[in-house]
Amino acid sequence: MDQVFLDLGSNTNFFPKKTWERMGRPTLQWSLIHLRMVNQQKTIPMGRLQGVIVDIEGASALVDFEVIEIVDDSNPYPALLGIDWAIDMNGVINFKKRKMIFEKKSLYVVVPLDLEEPRYTKLVYDYESDDDLDQIYRITVQD
Repeated sequence: MDQVFLDLGSNTNFFPKKTWERMGRPTLQWSLIHLRMVNQQKTIPMGRLQGVIVDIEGASALVDFEVIEIVDDSNPYPALLGIDWAIDMNGVINFKKRKMIFEKKSLYVVVPLDLEEPRYTKLVYDYESDDDLDQIYRITVQD
């Protein structure tokens, strides 16, 4: 997958049925949840795909995804990551600087949020060298 969407308003990670099919239809676990989508439509997942490795530039985490069927059979996104993923990855979003920083162990990844700029990721190994980011991190830790 080249792109995934991050939705900080969602408590659940999703795969559309088409993404699950492209993965070779791995075995799904029974899902206990019922979902209410942004358009207020109630959806029952087809099942849960557990322990999917999500790796972005070497920062990886195991993620559980709910597989849902999209009613109009479109494929608006290959995967959607929710707030729990962002918390697990220690995500910090700086809207003023238009970038998101997330970390896993000693690896820090910076992703620009500006739609005017081309999308790319940059590995940052010396976190202390960026004073603005260090200050944001300290404020976040204190909160």
